[in-house]
Amino acid sequence: MERTAPSGADGAHLDGRNSVGLRIPTTLSGASRQLRALAALSGSLTDALTPSGAADLVEQKALSALGATSAVVVTLGAFPPPADVDLSPDPSATLHVVHGIGLPAELRAAVEQQPLDAPLPFSDVARNGEPLFLESPDALLHYPDWGAAMILAGAHAAAVVPVWANGELRGVLGLSWPTPRSFDDDERAFVLTLGVMCAQAIMRAHLKAAERDARDDAERANLSKANFVATISHELRTPINAVIAYTDILAQQIDGPVNDGQQRHLGRMRASGKHLIHLIDELLSHARIEAAEETVRPEPVLLDEVVEASIELVRPLAELKGLHIRVEKPEKPVELHTDPVKLRQILVNLVANAVKFTNTGSVVIVVRVEGIDAELRVILEVTDTGAGLSVEDMSHVFDPFWQKDPQSTHSGGSTGLGLSVARQLARLLGGDLVIAASEPSRGSTFVVSIPARYVPTPTPSPLSAPNTG
Repeated sequence: MERTAPSGADGAHLDGRNSVGLRIPTTLSGASRQLRALAALSGSLTDALTPSGAADLVEQKALSALGATSAVVVTLGAFPPPADVDLSPDPSATLHVVHGIGLPAELRAAVEQQPLDAPLPFSDVARNGEPLFLESPDALLHYPDWGAAMILAGAHAAAVVPVWANGELRGVLGLSWPTPRSFDDDERAFVLTLGVMCAQAIMRAHLKAAERDARDDAERANLSKANFVATISHELRTPINAVIAYTDILAQQIDGPVNDGQQRHLGRMRASGKHLIHLIDELLSHARIEAAEETVRPEPVLLDEVVEASIELVRPLAELKGLHIRVEKPEKPVELHTDPVKLRQILVNLVANAVKFTNTGSVVIVVRVEGIDAELRVILEVTDTGAGLSVEDMSHVFDPFWQKDPQSTHSGGSTGLGLSVARQLARLLGGDLVIAASEPSRGSTFVVSIPARYVPTPTPSPLSAPNTG
């Protein structure tokens, strides 16, 4: 049966023009109007919605397109179901009202938590998957208590259709009308399609909610890990700093003379203590970066001072191996506006890595400046004559905790975080760290590039982030 739609918000009457520009009124059929409603609904359901919000949209569209006065979406227990259970209707399952419009509270309560063998049209549809179109009060009274309550609430016709998800019946969509109604094929197909779209939308909403929960859990785990690492770092740092301090007291001969051999031992103790502090800093930086808690504190700084401070931290390790660290830099001082602590850590990690994998030869640091004005960048190249990397190794060298050869003596005392942390810090400062060249047994060159003036990158808040649906 085809019904003439009223003009108005639904656009049931369209004004067209013929070839000479005269207006020609065109009346949309019920089927055409319903197709438009489905198209509009499909677009709306791509937005990020809660399950209740998705059900509300479907109900609103059903009421608008069909002139219904009430709508309700009912699911069978949890939705979506756990992945490891049988999806066929469970006789012990109960009905759960996800959302309803125009449904009296007593009718909603009468459906909520009812079993599948309850004398309700929702239960029948949930059990057998077949739609019910109840066209008159007499048809409603096939379910005596429910039908009488519906008639008392002003309903004289109803449609109850299955809600399918991935080929499995997971719920029911119910609609009611204030007058008896004869449902034509188009209307029946429209209501059935709404049931399918409703299931898909609710499923998508649940998946997005699960993704959000998983992301929140991961963020909480990262935050807990960062707090744990920070606490442990503090607890480790205190006794190590005490060992270094007492080593310095002994080396200064405050409590008595120390011979040359003992001085060398104390020097190694001091270097080892500082190395342990450096490893703790790597772990702490990695945890803070993962938890998105690492912040940049830019300030004016001379590049020469950062380079020299970095080399001083690594020089004892280089001297133990008989390696020379050489620096090539511009004649004029270079002033930056960046985070000196993070820049120093980047360079320390790079130079320490070069020293660790070099047994003979030298480590060369080349400093240069490129660009002009706002595009000015500082380039730091660290080249060693050490073990080098294969093509396969280069694809993993920035992975956290990766080590070229965990059994090798080169990896002793290493967390496998140095290069990973250095790259993440370089990117945090607006730059990057890459491998410029490397060859097995012939050394490597790593290049870090950062802007001379740090410019913070705005981070969108969850409320302002664009919807990627």
